[in-house]
Amino acid sequence: MKTNKTIQNAIEDSIRFLESYPDLPIEQSGTSRRKWDGLWWHMATLYEMGEVKQIPESAIAKAKYILEAQTWPIFIKSAEDHPTTEIDTMKMDCCHCELAVFYMILMDYGCDLDKELPWIREWFLKHQLSDGGLNCEPDAYTHSKKSSIISTLPPLEAILWYTNRDFTEKEAFFLDQGARYLIEHRLVCSKQTGAIIDKEWLKPCFPRFFEYDILRGMSFLVEWSRRRNKPLPTDLLRKGIHRLDSYVETTGIRIGRQVFDSKGPWGGHTFALLEAVSEIGHVSPFLTKQFNSIKSQLNLALNK
Repeated sequence: MKTNKTIQNAIEDSIRFLESYPDLPIEQSGTSRRKWDGLWWHMATLYEMGEVKQIPESAIAKAKYILEAQTWPIFIKSAEDHPTTEIDTMKMDCCHCELAVFYMILMDYGCDLDKELPWIREWFLKHQLSDGGLNCEPDAYTHSKKSSIISTLPPLEAILWYTNRDFTEKEAFFLDQGARYLIEHRLVCSKQTGAIIDKEWLKPCFPRFFEYDILRGMSFLVEWSRRRNKPLPTDLLRKGIHRLDSYVETTGIRIGRQVFDSKGPWGGHTFALLEAVSEIGHVSPFLTKQFNSIKSQLNLALNK
């Protein structure tokens, strides 16, 4: 991790970028999601750092406008789901995990998207597959019926962490089925073979954006257990902590990979803040806080 001064300078660079972000006509709204240096990525990095309040209000307003006026509010699974008017065809199409990240940023800032854009929460709830997860590949809804762990986590987090009232019956079912899906997959394993689906998921990643790692899955299960008053899957969490052994230092959790790795599927331009908080091999205070919370809840459960 870079020095506090370097990180603060990088935060200020991102704030200046967000303050100067232009008002875009609808046909140009796609530049907002330009990986990894568009509007959303600066905002998401600040959000994951717990610094969402540093996002300029003007940038929040622009982001909300993109969702309100420049986003097609239907997940395109078939020909019937495509927009038909000229203005609608120019709108941004979203997937589940992308939309959930956008939603969490704005909700954490203090926007009431459930009142202003109620279709977003309903989107998450209605796209859960029978196995308990979601999938951003449309074919999963017409053919395989199998979910993706990557696609599943952000929508689950969105409902779990941004419901400041009792869960509805539908929301409770959504969360419980999502937890079942993660538990049945042992956080990182194929349900059929028991083999690890992607060994990259064993490497702590920060910031994650849409990406999955085992620490993210464990964090969800701990909070789900607490909020839903469900038994903590202690054996699974102990195994997860063991899988992270090679990344644990006395000072915290080391970063094991970067989601924007130029050699990986999401390579692209970056920005100063993203690079400052994601250096492989450095201890991340953000991942460490999450890891310590998991260990604390596990210890409480084991000592009851």
